[in-house]
Amino acid sequence: MAKYEHLPLQRIEGELERRKHSAPVPSPKRIQGDHGPKVEGQIEAALDFNKSLPSIAGYDPAFILKVRTEGIVQEDTWKNLGLYILAKEPEKTLVLFANDKELTEFRRKVSAYQDAIPEGQKNPQFAGFVEAIAEVGNLGPLDRIGPALKDGGYDEPLKFLDAEEFVLDIELWKPDDPGQARIFVYRVEGKLKQRNGELVSEYRGNAALLVRVRGTGQVIRELLELPEVAKIDLPPKPDLPSVDFDAVTLDDLPEMEGPDFAAPVIGIIDSGVSSAHPLLINSVVGTFGQPTTLGDDDEKGHGTPVSGIAVFGDVRERIASGNLKAQFRLASAKVVNAKGEFDERSLVPEQMESAIRQLNEEYGCRVINMSLGDIRHPVSQKPSAWAAVLDDLARELDILIVISAGNADRLAILRKYGDGVVDAFPDFLLDEDNRVLEPASAVNALTVGSIAHTNGLNEEDGDFVGIRPITVDGQPSPFTRTGPGVEKTIKPDLSDYGGTAVFDGTVQKLLDGQARPTAGVLTLHHRYTERLLTSRSGTSFASPLVSYKAGMLFENFPEASANLIRSLLALSAEVPKSASNCLGNLKKDAPYRLLGYGVANVEYALASDDNRVILFGEDELGVDKFAVYEIPIPELYQTEKGNRHIRVSLAYDPPVRHTRLDYAGISMNFRLLRGVSQQEVFDNFRKWEKDKEGAPYKVAKRFECETRPGPKMREHGTLQCATFSASRTLKKYGDRYFLVVRCQGGWAAPQIDSQRFAVSVEVRHEAEIELYAQLQQQIRLRAEVKV
Repeated sequence: MAKYEHLPLQRIEGELERRKHSAPVPSPKRIQGDHGPKVEGQIEAALDFNKSLPSIAGYDPAFILKVRTEGIVQEDTWKNLGLYILAKEPEKTLVLFANDKELTEFRRKVSAYQDAIPEGQKNPQFAGFVEAIAEVGNLGPLDRIGPALKDGGYDEPLKFLDAEEFVLDIELWKPDDPGQARIFVYRVEGKLKQRNGELVSEYRGNAALLVRVRGTGQVIRELLELPEVAKIDLPPKPDLPSVDFDAVTLDDLPEMEGPDFAAPVIGIIDSGVSSAHPLLINSVVGTFGQPTTLGDDDEKGHGTPVSGIAVFGDVRERIASGNLKAQFRLASAKVVNAKGEFDERSLVPEQMESAIRQLNEEYGCRVINMSLGDIRHPVSQKPSAWAAVLDDLARELDILIVISAGNADRLAILRKYGDGVVDAFPDFLLDEDNRVLEPASAVNALTVGSIAHTNGLNEEDGDFVGIRPITVDGQPSPFTRTGPGVEKTIKPDLSDYGGTAVFDGTVQKLLDGQARPTAGVLTLHHRYTERLLTSRSGTSFASPLVSYKAGMLFENFPEASANLIRSLLALSAEVPKSASNCLGNLKKDAPYRLLGYGVANVEYALASDDNRVILFGEDELGVDKFAVYEIPIPELYQTEKGNRHIRVSLAYDPPVRHTRLDYAGISMNFRLLRGVSQQEVFDNFRKWEKDKEGAPYKVAKRFECETRPGPKMREHGTLQCATFSASRTLKKYGDRYFLVVRCQGGWAAPQIDSQRFAVSVEVRHEAEIELYAQLQQQIRLRAEVKV
């Protein structure tokens, strides 16, 4: 089949302010004589409590309030009161840092609310503000205990015993003032010194303010009392499996060849790499440990098999086809030790930021694979500091970070389901305790789940009735983790082949590629002098396949943004039919929760065909503006019998703040319209002057293309892909479809003027028609008309 370059997606000139539909939420009606004194009393109690807290090392405590609301209070309102929002919590609860420790203006407004209603007014002074407040108070020790500690039985301060020593991570509230942030750290350090504890390390980044501490239960209890402390929890623990075995010699392999001199460099953040491995020796351009005390060799045996897939892709297919020419160069950052644990003296976000910056600055890595997850911290209501650091760096450096979704706790699955595990598949994958692991909540990165490449059986298994397959080719791997991500984002974003597992009834175990080579994907062994290749199963080995595909796109589109690469990968992805069939009886969102948008077809992402055309563009849009793009629709596409599809993929990289429930500071979305004029499209979405123009213009519903997944499911994320499908003639809708992209301001709107993004569109017909040539001609003609 002929291959063609993708075509440009043409933007119609003009950028208008979008129409806003959200109506103000009124504050609940309160009884003035009851509500005013109640709020005033709570404020006074919070003031008294803060004044009772002792200074530490000469530094007074910060004044941090917790305010629960039942109406809308704008952020500027709080700022005008000298209160800065540190976090947005569930149940409309705000955590506020008080610049004015007397809360002078706050108290004045509450006091004025209680005065007699001014003449000519219906409501008390500041009623909208005060009546939106449900409760004012202070945070307590129980608010500061993290989920991993609670899961481990430390759900109240008294559980931290004096005789027990802890190494814990403390997240401090992060004020805008760097000087104030330093005081927060000094107070923690001062408390540690009082009790012979140790501040092991600290991290002050854009995303978070963290310290790692060592101390007894006594000092931990006292740290839980500090208002500057947001959360105390166990340090991240990597989700790394143990090592396996396999045997192949050099004589069994095709001729090996290094990558091209100018091939892109894929960055690997993992357990190091065996750089002298015969299949990697010509690809590795740099290795380092972060911190340097870790060294750079792969003692754990995880980074080398990950690296092999990132460099070669499907190793089994490469060997079978006789092609062992490395596709990419490789740079490795080692961040875990021989036991597969993070360095005790380093904070993980700090490690990751340092490693990513070095990979990018020294080796030019624009694709960085991170097959690591924190087994102690599944995704919850807000992303971790680790995830937020990745999102910040992806935006700042314009890089693509690829993360594994994490692997299920197989022992827990067997304890719950026993030998019924085969029948319980795939339902058990959707269990709430099988959520993707941090940092997989990162919205500007790609999170990758795993799909089985086989049923995992070998020829001898026919003699053993107790050995039962769980999957067939193309179904979700029986260890992949489920979404959604934070704020119901589609996570994982994509999936790829990461092996499977079978159930062995005789030993009551789930056996994966570590025990059964037929159940795992083939890759490189770290102890190459003992064996060259090995078989592995896990999402860790699915994510480097996506990194490999992303590298191919960057190689062919070297000027592309990371947003465009994400957009093209999602646009090319499909959920395998066997996966759709086995998930069909579950919840409607099950395929997206387990597999995201599916498995990317890199050949589709790289080039268009005769009957499948991709149009794409990279752009920037002002906050609270919208842009319109034209999609030409040739007549043959409209009338030729057969199924046809238009798929749209939008990717953008907003600023983030991980202490907020509204994590992303900007949101974007798209709509696809047909059968309407250009002017009607603009009128449908632009800001409408109701006083001058009357009722707002609205396009009839039948002209909006129904896409799947729908807006409610896809618009939570920064990677949005949806498909419009039709089987009947489209003649009555004309030869111009319109794609509308909208940018909606959030908390970041005052800080940025515009948001960059990439959008790609696939126009495809199942019939073998010359769609590309006709569509290309229409684009040329319209370009000439504009000139």
